[in-house]
Amino acid sequence: MLRWSLVGFCLLLCACAAPSQSVNVSSSAVELHDPQLYIVPFETIMVPTEVSANLFDLFVDQLNRQGSQRGIEFIILKQGLAEIDVAWLAEKSYLRGELFAYIEDVGSAMTVIKSRSRIRLFQPGQSEAALQLTLPKEVFYQNDYSSLPAERRKMAEEIARTLADQFLSTVTLR
Repeated sequence: MLRWSLVGFCLLLCACAAPSQSVNVSSSAVELHDPQLYIVPFETIMVPTEVSANLFDLFVDQLNRQGSQRGIEFIILKQGLAEIDVAWLAEKSYLRGELFAYIEDVGSAMTVIKSRSRIRLFQPGQSEAALQLTLPKEVFYQNDYSSLPAERRKMAEEIARTLADQFLSTVTLR
């Protein structure tokens, strides 16, 4: 009886929880001076590969689909940030992303997945980000109705779509 009461309480919390929203630290639109925007692969810390790989691929796909209509070309830098010439990168507009604070709490009846994602836009000659978008995400599901791999995929898709949409709605091409 106590177990079902706990499950019911968890479902109530899930229903009452506010949806995660992105936070935009820039108060106005950011102008891109160059139609070419470089994307550094996302940095991840203790995140399952199926989440991190899918997230980055989906994010880039979403940017390419929508950005090409606005005249923005996205170029993926295959190597990691540590392998890129700092002087060369400082002259470019580029996006950097991170997926961190990833936690999976798998119980016998319910599972909770939490994460935080962030993308930052750097403009040529600037050491500080011109734009930062942060997205906290939390997923609750009953183990009888879904699975961890399915929920990981859904989470990656939602984060990628939300970050790409937020980014593209915040930038303009000069």
